[in-house]
Amino acid sequence: MELASFERQKYELDDGEQLHAEAPETFYIPELEQRQNLKVGDCVKLVFRMDQPFKDHISVERMWVEITEIKDEFYIGYLDNDPQGEVLVECGDTVVFQSRHIIAIYE
Repeated sequence: MELASFERQKYELDDGEQLHAEAPETFYIPELEQRQNLKVGDCVKLVFRMDQPFKDHISVERMWVEITEIKDEFYIGYLDNDPQGEVLVECGDTVVFQSRHIIAIYE
């Protein structure tokens, strides 16, 4: 199981735990127990950092992923919406992630 990388997929997922640690008063994430005990069918929000090949910057978007499978410490799901910026991922694409990447859980 491999996480996305700029080299292979042209995007990476931000570490939500790190983002929270950098700004705990303003960047909230669900408790670790919640993020580690999700099930197939749950929807979570992840931060995608996407390379913009024809521009000189990185696009960052928060998007929903529906969990379709759980393997060891990895969640596998599909992207449930399209990005607003340049399309490097699109609705329906498979995404591999871990609990540390989750910034929100759809209630």
